[in-house]
Amino acid sequence: MVTGAGSLPAVEVALPAATALVYLHGAHVAQWTPTGQKPVLWMSEHSAYSSSAALRGGIPVCFPWFGPNPTDATAPNHGWARISPWTLTAAAIVGDDAVLTFDLAGTQPDEAGTAQPVSLRYTVTIGAQLTVELAVLNEGTATVSVETALHTYFAVGDARTTQLLGLTDLPYLDRSVTPAVTSSSALPVSIVGAEIDRIYPMPRTVTIDDVTNARTITVGDTDAAQTVVWNPGTVKAAAMGDYGDDEWTETVCVEACNVRDQAASLAPGQSTSMSVSIAVAPRPQHTQQHHEGQLVMERLTSAIHPVQTLPTRAIQFGEGNFLRGFVDWQLQQMNKQGLFNGGVKIVQPLAGGLVAMLEEQDGLYTVLLEGKQGGEEVQSHEVITLVNGTVNPYLDYEAYLALAEDDDIEFIFSNTTESGIVYNAEDTLADTPHASFPGKLTALLFRRFELGKKGFQLIPCELIERNGDKLKETVLATAANWGLSADFIQWVNTDNTFYSSLVDRIVPGYPKDRAEELCVEFGFEDRLIVKAEPFLLWVIEGPQSLTETLPLARAGLNVTVTDDMTPYRERKVFLLNAPHTTMASLARLAGVETVRDVMLDADFGPLVEAVMYEEIMPVLDLPHDELAAYAESVKERFENPFMHHELSAIALNSASKFTSRLLPVLTGFHTKNGTFPPRITLALSAILLAYSGDPAVTITPVDSAETIAAFHAAYATDAAAPNNYVATILADTTLWGSDLTKLDGLVDQVAAGLDALRDRGVRATIADLAVRA
Repeated sequence: MVTGAGSLPAVEVALPAATALVYLHGAHVAQWTPTGQKPVLWMSEHSAYSSSAALRGGIPVCFPWFGPNPTDATAPNHGWARISPWTLTAAAIVGDDAVLTFDLAGTQPDEAGTAQPVSLRYTVTIGAQLTVELAVLNEGTATVSVETALHTYFAVGDARTTQLLGLTDLPYLDRSVTPAVTSSSALPVSIVGAEIDRIYPMPRTVTIDDVTNARTITVGDTDAAQTVVWNPGTVKAAAMGDYGDDEWTETVCVEACNVRDQAASLAPGQSTSMSVSIAVAPRPQHTQQHHEGQLVMERLTSAIHPVQTLPTRAIQFGEGNFLRGFVDWQLQQMNKQGLFNGGVKIVQPLAGGLVAMLEEQDGLYTVLLEGKQGGEEVQSHEVITLVNGTVNPYLDYEAYLALAEDDDIEFIFSNTTESGIVYNAEDTLADTPHASFPGKLTALLFRRFELGKKGFQLIPCELIERNGDKLKETVLATAANWGLSADFIQWVNTDNTFYSSLVDRIVPGYPKDRAEELCVEFGFEDRLIVKAEPFLLWVIEGPQSLTETLPLARAGLNVTVTDDMTPYRERKVFLLNAPHTTMASLARLAGVETVRDVMLDADFGPLVEAVMYEEIMPVLDLPHDELAAYAESVKERFENPFMHHELSAIALNSASKFTSRLLPVLTGFHTKNGTFPPRITLALSAILLAYSGDPAVTITPVDSAETIAAFHAAYATDAAAPNNYVATILADTTLWGSDLTKLDGLVDQVAAGLDALRDRGVRATIADLAVRA
């Protein structure tokens, strides 16, 4: 026992394998340093060491709530456990480790506000590895709900060179914006100075790649359902009294937790526990060599890849993989042939995004093409140089509106996902910025109109039918809601052209499994590599004059400008996108991860073939031979040996994707045959199961919070009665555009499929379909 900072009592541990310091105040692990290592836990130099305040850094124990108290604004943030005096009840040497046991008795109000006794036991095992376990026992007379989090601050050499591995493609709730939004990323988590506050499902391990300290810190061996990643960034750090302005560069939080929908509900006498282990190791030699000796990897910037600045001719709403690997790549091909001579300004459409990372690389990134084209294997890479800058309207709204002043800008491209082109009646002209993409766009168009300048040519790339018409419709609805003038409405209609377009290129995005190897090949570090297949198709519906102002076809690109894109759209949406959504809905439940894995799988490969030939093609009004030829080309693309197209990426916004890609096939099949297509209907069952919130489902959907909440609420009410749950969801016209319960027999078939998937598993269920077929 020692007296620590602020005269707080603490336990000091010194072992051959490690040293540590644990305060009794909060049972707070403040130091853990394995022999031969720098400290693994970080403590702020500005922390208030007081018996009435939480310590800043180390491992605070957050209990019984996480963040602000949901009902009492005066209650302490993150609960009372971290600011309470704990009792050291045991200390022992077990093998090579020291095991400390701390106890705390407290209270937890039930729903009626009555204090219920709760006891806590916190076990800290110190050695070459650090393990902490929090056990909770409800000793009261009523059920209580508790949240737990071990809010660990890790010390890193420089957060700006640190990446978190193991979280790519996982859905996360971004709490750095209000309201919180659900998203995912194919990139490792990087710290760039903006606040990061995300709740992820807990993977098997999270690895902190502490480049500057030449080590990795592994957070794993845990039974926590979630992990929170947090760094305050520059603005929030400066606003915190117990956090230095620049200390955000010294630490990153990776927290094992069970919070929000994973909170534990404890009946009287019931207990729960949560543990996590932390280990440290040198960085593998093959990664260290990029930072040592002769093989130091410089970050891709204009310093090592000079670029010629071109006039900005386009605004791009969206910085994701698809636009960078599809639109920007094509614009660059025109630039190389002197046909466009323009750059783009990228606007970040959501509060969470990649523009800060793009700015770090001066707008540069690499597009990697791999696959087959014309029967030949293609492997090539090219640095894209036409990004003239980025704008984050959430940080600098005036810079966003200033884009309207540039007379050189003629085009606007967008890809804000299928749920992006949606009218939002809550947007107001005074918002800075607006919540929706149509709101932001209407404000930009209005500023352009007020300046008396020419309009734009707008080419959305969102995968929804008649995307140009929908975008114009939402802009006009927004303008009407804001009471904008008739002159502005006329200007929108006469001075701007909204094209509907169809895009086709498989863009898996960041090749995380080969990124290091590729950077060695490129000769620089690029955190924004975009991988894509060589094939592309862009069908744009509109006047032929576009071929002069945007001469993509003249650059040798597979781009068609037509007055009717319907045949192209039906073929692509129903024979490429629809099988994608079907396989993502079903195969993820069986643990299959990529499109190629699906095609090579003995169960799912035949399922995709049957969906194409037996359920989709009979509904399409196109020549069979043409459809079959296209289907075979799609299968070849799905089997691309260079492509690792993650099903988790395809599954983003599955509910809206089912509506646009598969619902027309389902209803068309029913009209023609009087029955429902069995595999597509089963895919609908799979979506309802994945979105249900059932704790037995191991995959987590990524969709809007409102959509997921609707599914969760319906399932929580009727989990034991699938027909009722299915009926509630299928009747929701906001999800499907119509009341699907009016299709006689659909509720029963979807509910039967959900039952089979939940009780027997997806492979057994699709095997039954094959037998019946």
